[in-house]
Amino acid sequence: MLEPESEVNAGHRATPTISRTFARWAAGLTYEDLPAEVVDKVKALVLFHLVACRFGAEDRQARELLELVKAEDARADGATILVDGARVTRSGAALANCELAHVAGLWDSFRMITHPGPVLIAVGLANAELGRKSGKDLITALAAGYELECRLAEDFVPSVSAQGFRPAPIFSTMGAAMVAGKLLDLDEDALVTTLAIAASSASGLNEPGRVGGDERVFHEPNAARQGVFAAMMASLGHAHGSESAIEGDAGFYNAYAGSREGRLSYVFRGPRRVDLASIAEGLGERYLLTNVMFRLYDTSGYNQPVIELMTEMRRDHLIDPEEVEDVTIFMNYLETLYPSPEFPRFSDPSVPRVGSIQFFCAYAAVNGGYPVVGGVTFGPPGDDRFGDRAVIDFMREKVRLVGVHDQPMFSPSITVRTRDGRTINESYPYERMAWGFDELAGQLDRCTPGLPGGAAFLASLAGLTRRLDEIASMAPLVEKTAP
Repeated sequence: MLEPESEVNAGHRATPTISRTFARWAAGLTYEDLPAEVVDKVKALVLFHLVACRFGAEDRQARELLELVKAEDARADGATILVDGARVTRSGAALANCELAHVAGLWDSFRMITHPGPVLIAVGLANAELGRKSGKDLITALAAGYELECRLAEDFVPSVSAQGFRPAPIFSTMGAAMVAGKLLDLDEDALVTTLAIAASSASGLNEPGRVGGDERVFHEPNAARQGVFAAMMASLGHAHGSESAIEGDAGFYNAYAGSREGRLSYVFRGPRRVDLASIAEGLGERYLLTNVMFRLYDTSGYNQPVIELMTEMRRDHLIDPEEVEDVTIFMNYLETLYPSPEFPRFSDPSVPRVGSIQFFCAYAAVNGGYPVVGGVTFGPPGDDRFGDRAVIDFMREKVRLVGVHDQPMFSPSITVRTRDGRTINESYPYERMAWGFDELAGQLDRCTPGLPGGAAFLASLAGLTRRLDEIASMAPLVEKTAP
């Protein structure tokens, strides 16, 4: 007689588990299955994070970590550390390249505080290079990993954060494992095992986000390494992963979200319960990854649309900050309580502070924008972004923040009242920052003043990435990032 766990792992349930459903889909997924908008989005994500790696290579912290990886993981026939060119182990390259992208501050973002790109793309490039995979193979694997991560995270991000975990590395470990497993050509059963190992390997706490601890800068690089580890262990063929690793009684959701039955402690909007069967609904037909947005400003994702909206309002309505009576920001209440209502960074988000939502809105109102990564700095000469007295005074005297239940995530509204009696109210829908390839390439032009190689490098990299599905190996991409 089979033991209960063995029976579960046999994979013969009438209704496949979440891991089995995704593994079956991903194992059979081909480039030809992907809609054109998905291919376009994946290319945009690759371009964005390759630019981030070029910026990251200038960072002292990143250089120190790269030196450590080269000393510990050097391998002549290994994968390439981008920009640097050194060869190291598969997991060493994933960790190092994730750090390069992460430290630059140019990340993608899904559901406010999940950032797949630095992790998944670093893992994808390392495994594709060593596996001698084509651009089409890389695109397909990234589509599978992004879609798994986005669907697992979509409804559960606030609940995971409320449990004290940081959602970004928790969900990215799962996505990275799928990317690595796909590029290792694992079959359905091996991908089930990959996800089981990843579910037991994910980690990252919210305490550093609450108090400003620096250990969180290693969350994403560790997620990249753990994702590679999960797929490599599954590739050996010895392990037999738990079929119900995600939704089981003591599985992923029970541990990280506090419920194995789809109960949610917090939601951006809608009911506080989700049918777990809906996680895979429309898989292969409707892709959530197209909703991933991009961060050009080195600040939290929820601040990006606030900066964009205030900048546009000042420009379009010729708002003189000296003539502003008051500014009110309306946004989803969970965004005002980062990293979660259980563990907020600021005990009272209505009190404006340097680094708060009110601060970034005030900066855009006073200076007509906020510095993009690598780009032109707004404000008076010598301004260090945080010492601008005009911004601080405007923030304290004129900006009010209102958290709204059920307001769409990443979609703030701002009302400006001026002394001459004008009332200006505008909103910024989330979808405006979920750019495709062409729009992203245009937006990245703003970053070129500080980008090594400048506009010429960006144009060349964008041209190559646009043809990603035409290249036969990762060599052109790796070489393009070199100094």
